Amino acid sequence: MQDTITIEHPSVGNVNELTDMWVELAADQREYESYIQPEESREAVREMIAHRIASNCVYVAYAEIDEQEQEQTQILGFVTYEIERGAYALSETRGIIQNLYVTPSKRGAGIGTQLLCAAEDKLHDQGATVITLETLAENTRAQEFYRQQGYDAHRVQFERTLDFTEEN
Repeated sequence: MQDTITIEHPSVGNVNELTDMWVELAADQREYESYIQPEESREAVREMIAHRIASNCVYVAYAEIDEQEQEQTQILGFVTYEIERGAYALSETRGIIQNLYVTPSKRGAGIGTQLLCAAEDKLHDQGATVITLETLAENTRAQEFYRQQGYDAHRVQFERTLDFTEEN
């Protein structure tokens, strides 16, 4: 039997599970030279996720699994998002996708697309006229996914490691 996927806002009871998933996401990003230290960030992330849940700025993908006549629910992924609130007057109202994560064993099954679409719809309902998101320069798989979803590169960020020696 195939799992039924449901996209909805999580409850505050899901904070710890979503925090664990975020830590896994951040750990995966270390492969692409992310500076985030996942475990050291756990408590701050837990607070951020609790705030996002309270603000209805997170969706989760649930699978209802019918195993031997006992229905179970499993979170397969999540997306966090918000309308940008900044000091500058902008010509567009920008929605921001901060995090998109799907459990590795379920990637490629359309769950990320469903989560992204749900966040885009919610941001549109809140007045967003454009949506931005970021991915690390080395994460070509994520970049290809976002291109397939209609996203184009808009801004390029440059970085330089500072190594001050006697020669500088």
